[in-house]
Amino acid sequence: MAPWTRRQQKLLEVGCGPGRFLQFFWESGFDVTGLDASPAMLELARERLEHRADLHLGQAEHLPFRDKEFDVVALLTLLEFCSDPDQVISEALRVARKAILVTFLNRHSLYAVARRSSLRSGKKGFLDKARWFSWWQINSLIWKQAGSRPMHSRSVLIGPQRTWSAKSGWRKLNCRLWPPYLGAYAGVRCDLVGDTPLTPIMAWKEKAKLRPMEQPASSGANRSKPDNHQLL
Repeated sequence: MAPWTRRQQKLLEVGCGPGRFLQFFWESGFDVTGLDASPAMLELARERLEHRADLHLGQAEHLPFRDKEFDVVALLTLLEFCSDPDQVISEALRVARKAILVTFLNRHSLYAVARRSSLRSGKKGFLDKARWFSWWQINSLIWKQAGSRPMHSRSVLIGPQRTWSAKSGWRKLNCRLWPPYLGAYAGVRCDLVGDTPLTPIMAWKEKAKLRPMEQPASSGANRSKPDNHQLL
């Protein structure tokens, strides 16, 4: 998202949960709106952001907004827990004017391999029911709904989960941007218009940092959303 103009730009996060990503986007310069299917999650987001975000109760498959109402729409680790990913992407494209951002857990990463091994050994976790996608699958889902559009993809966290600590020797490798099929956490940006990318001067004044993992709260936007704020 570094190339995007953010001042006076409206961003919608679908499935915002307790608002951790909304806070990040607000601090990055966007005017933010969040939608979630859980009143409890929206209350947590309201406590976190107060008047800084416009919050709505609703479903990802049927967004209560006008066509092209937002400059950017973000779907962050949301499709993994949706029964109809095509409809969710279609709705995101409908209300977006400039771009959509889709992040997902990469099924071909070392992290995914370790998760599958844990499931076989009987260990349970909040990702048990998640649908893991590959970069090719996400690209295909977006292409099917948006047609031929410029898309840009990257991933982070190339190492297994035990290396994600900020003190790990893998830190530089995990923070580096990799091709989308390598890292555990990947993102695809689909551009809908041809505006010249600009970055506000102070938008990235700090280097990327790994943050401590938190046990995520259960969100009602068609899934239990993991807290991947530390991955951004």
